[in-house]
Amino acid sequence: MYQRILLAFDGSADGREALAQTQGLALSCGATVHLLAIVDRTESMPVGEAMSFVVSDAQRFAVQAVIDEGVRRLHQAGCATMGAMRYGRPSEQIVLAAREMNADLIVIGHRDQGTLARWLNGSVGETILHKPPCSVLVAVKPENRADSVRPFERPKTKEKQKSS
Repeated sequence: MYQRILLAFDGSADGREALAQTQGLALSCGATVHLLAIVDRTESMPVGEAMSFVVSDAQRFAVQAVIDEGVRRLHQAGCATMGAMRYGRPSEQIVLAAREMNADLIVIGHRDQGTLARWLNGSVGETILHKPPCSVLVAVKPENRADSVRPFERPKTKEKQKSS
């Protein structure tokens, strides 16, 4: 049924739930998982008309650590997986990546926001659903189930790695 699954992943509790559900689905379908993490330029720093966006090494290192951990978990479970990082608005980058890879399914986590927060910040899932290039799964942890997906360990900064 699904052969190419795009998992939009940020390492949060909601993202880890999406990873767990993607893992089960990919194993049952024999699908390849394309794990995608996005650095949202609008959240990182205001950019003026003549300014360009610059991602710090610390930001890039932190996002790459999240990608690496997600790929490692999926590989350990037996899933064919690859990871990538993109820059821009998450909803736009997710749809663009799904089109480019001819995805059969997009999986995203559900972040519970209040009405005001959703109005101010927008909803990635809701935006993707306006013109999806394929089916979309919004992974939600059932209320009656404890969080069974362990948190990621914080990546060591370069300074901490040198002292270890």
